[in-house]
Amino acid sequence: MSLTIDGIEFAYGKHKVLKGVSLEVQDGTFCALLGPNGSGKSTLTKVIARVHKPSEGTVTFDGTDVLSLGRREHARTVAYVPQSGEAPFDLTVREAVLLGRTPHYGMAPGAEDWRHVQDAITLLNLDELVDRNMSELSGGQAQRVLVARALAQDPKVLLLDEPTSALDPQHQVRVMQVVRDLADGGVIVVAVLHDLALAARWADALAVIGRG
Repeated sequence: MSLTIDGIEFAYGKHKVLKGVSLEVQDGTFCALLGPNGSGKSTLTKVIARVHKPSEGTVTFDGTDVLSLGRREHARTVAYVPQSGEAPFDLTVREAVLLGRTPHYGMAPGAEDWRHVQDAITLLNLDELVDRNMSELSGGQAQRVLVARALAQDPKVLLLDEPTSALDPQHQVRVMQVVRDLADGGVIVVAVLHDLALAARWADALAVIGRG
């Protein structure tokens, strides 16, 4: 299985950001997305996550058009962790992580859903914060909650936009190890990174965007 990005074009108004971007990432691969500020890295992850709609091009997973999937089916396939500070919901940590399970259950979460939630909370060292409100957290703590929410989603493709930008060195290593383990388990990981040392240590492949 693979994630295939073919000829993606995207513009903000008249400003063209992505100009025919193509990339293929195989299952079990951690791909670091690199490039200077403004090169289109974050925009590309938002296109795959369906935050933005491209004007041209396709995104497929295992031959299926990701951009045409129903909302729940897309959420079962792709999880997206935005940059730190993009967590506007006013929920407790436990409730925020549970959001990752909504594509998997109907009226109410079951035992399997709560197991995924607790596993994600424990993996990201959030047990002491589960009853805290997201608005009370530091930037680094909120960032770990967003990663935990994505883990609870149990995706086949994980997109991360600068997942360690607000973290101290200890938690940077923890998050990267968790993501590395996901890739080793078969998940496709595409992560926007600015730290070349982190990319060199944890990623299997590097993709560089320059001027779109």
